[in-house]
Amino acid sequence: MHSRSRTTPSRRIALAARRGMTLAELMIVVVIIGVLGSLAFVSYSAYIRRSRSQEARTMLLAIGNREDAYRSEFAQYCAAGRTSGSPPTSLGVSSAWPASSPGRLAVDFFTGMPTEWAQLGFRPTSAVRYRYVVIVGSPSTTPPGESGFSASPNQDIWYIAEAYGNLDGDSINSTYRLFSGNGNRLAITNETE
Repeated sequence: MHSRSRTTPSRRIALAARRGMTLAELMIVVVIIGVLGSLAFVSYSAYIRRSRSQEARTMLLAIGNREDAYRSEFAQYCAAGRTSGSPPTSLGVSSAWPASSPGRLAVDFFTGMPTEWAQLGFRPTSAVRYRYVVIVGSPSTTPPGESGFSASPNQDIWYIAEAYGNLDGDSINSTYRLFSGNGNRLAITNETE
C-alpha cells in the first residue's frame, strides 16, 4: 500500500512561489509600475518648474533692493531694459533684457548687457530663465496697471519691475510684477502658465 502525502497550505504556497507569476499577474504589475512612474514624472516636472520660477521672485526682490539703494544715493530710480542709453518707458517683453528669450534653458545675462543694469548694480549670479525690465515715473505720471495710484502732486516717484518667463514652452508667459507704490509686494500672473 502506498501512502498519499497530503499537501499542507504552507507547502502549496511554496510550490506556487517556485512556479513564478502568470503572464496576467506580470502585466498587472507592469501597468501599476507605469502609472506610478507617470505620476512621479508629472509631480517632478511641476516641482522643477516651481523651483525655477523662484528665480523671478528672487531677482525682482534684488532689483527692488537695488532700486531703493539707487534712490538713496541719486534721489531717483533707475530704469533698465533692453537698450543701452535709452531707458524703457513701457513694460513688456519687447522692452525686457536679455534680448533672447530664455525658457527651459537659461541664457547669459551679461553678454551685451545694457549699461543701465550695471548702473543699478544688478548682477545675477548665474544665467537666467526670465526677462527683466524696470520702468520709472514721476509723481505726475500714473503707473501703468496701478489703478489705486493716481497722478497727483502728493504722490511720489515710482518704479515697476517685471519678469517674463515661459518655462513649459507653450505660448503663455508668466509675469511677475514688483511695484514700489504697494510696499514691494509681488503680483503674479499665470504663475504655472
